[in-house]
Amino acid sequence: MPYVNRFPKMAAIQKYRALKLGYPEETAEAIGIAEALKYAIFKRIAQFGRRYRETEEKRRPEIPLDWDTFKTFELAAYKGRPFVAGRVMTPEDYRKEVFHKWGKTGRRIEKWAKGIIELVPEDYLKDERKFFKEVWVPHRDDPIEY
Repeated sequence: MPYVNRFPKMAAIQKYRALKLGYPEETAEAIGIAEALKYAIFKRIAQFGRRYRETEEKRRPEIPLDWDTFKTFELAAYKGRPFVAGRVMTPEDYRKEVFHKWGKTGRRIEKWAKGIIELVPEDYLKDERKFFKEVWVPHRDDPIEY
């Protein structure tokens, strides 16, 4: 039986992380997809030895990035929206990845993510490294059938 890959799972778990930290749903969805894309970039950057922030700043030097709005997630922002890979991320980007690509399975992905986040202590939610190591790594390969 085929299983859901990591990208939509990361997007959903980050959405529910953002919701639990008090972000509105549309912003949480944008954060979710931005975090999934950021981690995909991290994988590539690790191969080349570059740093994420420096790379992001070089992508679009004409755009002044704000690194405080989404500091907890270590994400850049532009005009209040998450900014990754040279573009602003939106709730529509999240919905496209989780629901349009995965159909009804998108609800199972979100149910899985919500169930995990409900049990996560707040200090892990607020710390990017703890969240990655203690929450994401142990669950990233959990099977979600489609």
